[in-house]
Amino acid sequence: MVNVDDELDHQGMAIELIDAFAEHDAAGLAALDAAGRAAQVQARQALYDYVDRIWEDAKARGLNPAVRSDWNAVAGLRDLTNALVEQAGQAQADAGED
Repeated sequence: MVNVDDELDHQGMAIELIDAFAEHDAAGLAALDAAGRAAQVQARQALYDYVDRIWEDAKARGLNPAVRSDWNAVAGLRDLTNALVEQAGQAQADAGED
């Protein structure tokens, strides 16, 4: 884990947030019923798709967001929303749901 006193860019902060939130998210997801977990997957996927579309649109315009510091916030949000989708999918798998 990175020392939070170190300077982090947006993507680094998102990774820290993902790591810090994972246990709480897993507990919250485990407390939901199957419909609640399915709704979480759907909502989280929609948010990821929105952020990813912004990223992909930049690439389609000829930008290279992966190497541009002004796109670091979008990279961080992509990481964060992807982790949220994966966590919800893992909660479904752990509960034996499709």
